[in-house]
Amino acid sequence: MKKYTKIFAVAALAASMSTGIFAASATTPLKDIDSYWGKTAIEYFYDNHYVSGTNGQFYPNEDITREGIAAIINNMLGDNAVVKTASFSDVKGRWSEHAISSLVDKQIMKGYSNNTFKPQQKITREEFAVIVYNYMSYKGINVGGQPVSYADGATISPWAKDAVNTLGAAGYMTGAYNRFNPKKYVTRGEAVNVLYRVVTGNTAASKETAAVQGSLETQVFKDIKDTYGSVKEFAKDGIMYWQGDKLRIGVKTPKNKEKLEQVIAADKDIPAESVYVQSATYSYDDYKNLMAQAEKIYRATESTNSTVNTDVDYLNEKVVLTVSSISKETQSNLNKALGSALRIVIQ
Repeated sequence: MKKYTKIFAVAALAASMSTGIFAASATTPLKDIDSYWGKTAIEYFYDNHYVSGTNGQFYPNEDITREGIAAIINNMLGDNAVVKTASFSDVKGRWSEHAISSLVDKQIMKGYSNNTFKPQQKITREEFAVIVYNYMSYKGINVGGQPVSYADGATISPWAKDAVNTLGAAGYMTGAYNRFNPKKYVTRGEAVNVLYRVVTGNTAASKETAAVQGSLETQVFKDIKDTYGSVKEFAKDGIMYWQGDKLRIGVKTPKNKEKLEQVIAADKDIPAESVYVQSATYSYDDYKNLMAQAEKIYRATESTNSTVNTDVDYLNEKVVLTVSSISKETQSNLNKALGSALRIVIQ
């Protein structure tokens, strides 16, 4: 699961230094999936920033909500582009507003006739099948195979039959004991595992992907050393993370960004369009300092027994402070010190 740990170990080996300089990027292990049947899929999605945890927990057995699945699929698409904001009366201002607007715009999900989206509503298996089917259609994913004949097939809604048949034929989403259970709710773990099958196709493809990514990381770190002299110097100016099948490198200094772009473009061992160099507001070292600052400010005025966790949302360039509770005073202090660089999650 520790995707970044592997990346940083490679970097450390190349630079002959400790991985401590990359502490800001270390992911928090999800403690509640060790014995979960679908652990591999959750690890894959966590490492690729499709899902996140709260206080080291993923809660795989909790039912997923409509806004929850919208957020995951939007992360899979890597869509941060501006889209027309959906006009649903119950979505405006919610943390999931952009993801919902994005998926509605792409016709992967839709709202209800009373101009609501019902973001916190749980999703049934047949509803989820339709969402996944729409995602596959948007991505141009075509599959074959024979539809599964379920004993409870008559209870599947007509509007969901094509989706259920397609996912069943591909082996992406099937039932148990020859029953599909269309009205049963989908859990977070089940949802991720279905989407994982869609994304990877099969286990062999997943292993091949990991091998390709590892090789690419090693080559990119060589180019980073050529540009910066050492990985330690890069940590002061940049970040690196995977989003789907693309390796993203964020660089603060425009001149260094331009130079690294040129070095990578000239590297014949790096496939075209596999690495994207972009501007960044913060570096690894910056994130490390911001996380330490956030936790220090929180603990200065909150109970010593309070649960607190810090992480980095590289896609949105924010430090995420997850806490069990927070006073107005502490929140004010944090906002003054870190401003827009911080997102507070109360769980």
